[in-house]
Amino acid sequence: MVKKILSQTPLSLPEVKRLMEKREEELNSMQLRVLNYVRKYSKLPSEAAEKLIKELMEKFELTREEAVQIVDICPTHIEELRAILSGYKRLVSFLLFSEEKMRAIIDLIKKYLEMGGEE
Repeated sequence: MVKKILSQTPLSLPEVKRLMEKREEELNSMQLRVLNYVRKYSKLPSEAAEKLIKELMEKFELTREEAVQIVDICPTHIEELRAILSGYKRLVSFLLFSEEKMRAIIDLIKKYLEMGGEE
């Protein structure tokens, strides 16, 4: 039976963790490995991650994909943020000319890390 993808939405590691933990008893060995990975590398609770994604999209006009990438890594230095965003061609001018915006993103991430911490 061929499965058809109806829609696609980027999910952050904390969101994946929340969804997988709801079905932990049903997971196969590969899925359990993924769950262990997201448990190890999720830096925020899923609610905080979703709020941060929305805030990044609204304040900095990032796409959901870009915001999710930032939330998954939670960079705390401008150089780290620049490396993450350098793969997105539409953000080249953002990266080259807006140290102030990047500092604001880093400050926002740090605020969420201090508030949310690790689960």
